[in-house]
Amino acid sequence: MKRIFVAGLFTSFIALASVSSVFAAPPAYIDPNTGGMLAQALIVVLGMLTGVWFFFANRIKLFFNRITRNRQPESEPVAQEVVTPETPQENQVQ
Repeated sequence: MKRIFVAGLFTSFIALASVSSVFAAPPAYIDPNTGGMLAQALIVVLGMLTGVWFFFANRIKLFFNRITRNRQPESEPVAQEVVTPETPQENQVQ
């Protein structure tokens, strides 16, 4: 029990120290070209994702169709009445 209490105090101290150090940090300077660098990286990532989507589009669609098909509850088959055609009766001539 004592170990759990000491471990809890230690964890609380570490959490309190890390939170206080984050709030005590001065605001950082952001370089004006940072937005351009982020835009270049995002354009490349979105281009790659679009290429992957078009290259594997059929497989991706089949995968999602298979998932949605498995989620749908199976309906019970409807019992159909079997109808036999009536055979024409032959005229019995004597």
